[in-house]
Amino acid sequence: MAAASTSRKHNFIITDDSEVIKNVDMSKYKSLPWMTKYEFDQVIGLRTMHLSINAIPFVKLPENFTIKSNMELRKIAIQELNEKKLPYIIKRPMPPNGEAEYWPLAKLNLDTVMHMMR
Repeated sequence: MAAASTSRKHNFIITDDSEVIKNVDMSKYKSLPWMTKYEFDQVIGLRTMHLSINAIPFVKLPENFTIKSNMELRKIAIQELNEKKLPYIIKRPMPPNGEAEYWPLAKLNLDTVMHMMR
């Protein structure tokens, strides 16, 4: 079952359903493999929410690590993204026919959003 979050303004969906991209030829994609700031916000927000409801982190945490606020959860989500451990897939609808491109987070370049990873 896929968890989804939709942004009406930017019209993209983030899903973790890995069956969606089986046998997809990414060399025919029209969009660039760069994560946008909107995708970054959606991914970090979604993962922070998952961590807040006791999802298991995909990265190793220090033994004495305690969560005092949501900012610690955000830092964990950013660390997971940096280490390419998030299993999420970004769906990018393409105009004019509405076909979609599915990009695993591990295949996206994060250089465009590095300034947001504080």
